[in-house]
Amino acid sequence: MTNPHASPDPDPPPIEGLDVKVVFIYYFAWVTAITAFTTSHVFHWSLLSPFPYRWGLAVGTVAGVVAAYWNHTTMLALPLANPRQLPRQLQVWLTEHGYALADANENMQIYRPRFWHTWLHGTIVVESLSDRLRLYSRSGTIKQLRQDLAKVLEEDQQ
Repeated sequence: MTNPHASPDPDPPPIEGLDVKVVFIYYFAWVTAITAFTTSHVFHWSLLSPFPYRWGLAVGTVAGVVAAYWNHTTMLALPLANPRQLPRQLQVWLTEHGYALADANENMQIYRPRFWHTWLHGTIVVESLSDRLRLYSRSGTIKQLRQDLAKVLEEDQQ
């Protein structure tokens, strides 16, 4: 028996992206290994001594924390009257930051930046729901987008 109070078109669960822990471990491991190897060659330390690994752990920890803060996946929800159409301000922001539509279907659009900007900004996924848009990207990109569209979000809230 179905629930008569359930909404006819429930929202799908949010898209899962890179978790903070996964990003931290990835950057921590690689930077630790590269730093230990590099410092052992630069300072002529043996890889059997603890000195390259101490430097590697210190640099790897800092790099892992910074990367986890800026590169984990976050979501921004934009309430809209017509979510099938991107708001003009969002379209302008995407164009100004070098994004172009890479792929689309009826409920989802994927925007990718120019090649060199991919290293800094990453892909933005726009999911259209019945009354809003969900935007997924790196934390740093979403923070910048939220700041730039703050006025638009305030107008929609009123």
